[in-house]
Amino acid sequence: MTARERVERALASAEERSELGAFWALDRERALNRARRLDADDSHAYGLRPMAGVPVAIKDILDMRELPTTVGVAGRHPSARSDCAAVRRLKAAGAIPIGKTAMDPLGATTSGQAPGFAPCRNPVDARLSPGGSSSGSAVAVAAGIVPLALGTDTAGSIRIPAAYCGIVGFKPALSDVPRRGCVPVMPGFDTVGVLAASVGDCVLAYNALTGGDATRPPPRRALRVAVLDDLIEESEEPVARACELAGAELERAGVRVERARLDWRPRGFGRVLGYEMAQTWGEEVSRTPACFSEIIRETVEMGRRTAQVDYREAKGALERARVDLARGLQRFDAVLCPTVPAAAPDLEAESVRVSTRFTRIFNALDWPAVSLPASRDPDGRPIGVQIGGPAPRLGAILDMSTKLDRALRGAT
Repeated sequence: MTARERVERALASAEERSELGAFWALDRERALNRARRLDADDSHAYGLRPMAGVPVAIKDILDMRELPTTVGVAGRHPSARSDCAAVRRLKAAGAIPIGKTAMDPLGATTSGQAPGFAPCRNPVDARLSPGGSSSGSAVAVAAGIVPLALGTDTAGSIRIPAAYCGIVGFKPALSDVPRRGCVPVMPGFDTVGVLAASVGDCVLAYNALTGGDATRPPPRRALRVAVLDDLIEESEEPVARACELAGAELERAGVRVERARLDWRPRGFGRVLGYEMAQTWGEEVSRTPACFSEIIRETVEMGRRTAQVDYREAKGALERARVDLARGLQRFDAVLCPTVPAAAPDLEAESVRVSTRFTRIFNALDWPAVSLPASRDPDGRPIGVQIGGPAPRLGAILDMSTKLDRALRGAT
């Protein structure tokens, strides 16, 4: 299939499935022109582009040239003058961005909805939350419109919608993917990552985004993963069972599976995020409060009440915990736990506190993490599990994630 055929199919699918609300803007002409140029390129360089002709979707917090970046806030927004760094790198690898996707306002919540924009629907079941804040990117992948999409993850905004829509979501470490052209909201934690149909596609995009190779050989020994009992104990029974089954699949794949407890939660993390949001968006929220939700106004107000010394102390505590936990779990290559303690909830029942309960741990520690579709509960609601750990263990994390992805799909 030519690049043009792939892009035409993706654009047609986006329009045919418009009731999902995945896309806020399609970049039809530029996408088709880029596809034509790729098809006409018979040089050796074309064959070296690992993502040649792959249509991709871009969360509307990342700049795409000549399209507005709304960050989920209704109103008039100027068109971006250039692509963000992540989009430029995907283009250099041959990918073709086709449009901007839905998100929660400022990425501050996890319902996947934004006032003033069309509703974003979970393609598994429209009654369920698609998760957020990278809702449109998850929906576009889950509906088969595009094979992969860019999102951002500050407290779970890639992994939560991946879990709720039944796809893979990969949050790298904070500094892995350049953030130039990503609108800052909570810049100490805003992380650019990937949503895709498989771990392999996530790795392909990650390598293009970083210019590296995340598929370096794992250690010459059996990989070891710790199943986090304390997080399983806090989860609903179908989720706990799915995580136990995931551990069993990893064991069958040759991974040594052991039990451990994290016994740590990122206390003060919300205050840190609030302080950063007050610094980046406080003036705009004060100037036009009606444009922002109550939760954003409250978060900004909390941030304003936080003294700089308290912010620095809280961030220092997170950094110390990162060192201490990495040392305490050093015999393991990764940890395994539920992505969210519950299966995908009804849209009206979605709670940011529940949705981010486990995902925020990995953001606070700046540990890369991959959410994988594990199973569904008796009502057919998707359940996700995540594998993560310290950044130096990324190769092992992705190797285990690939093994589990294949096992859960029944691949050999």
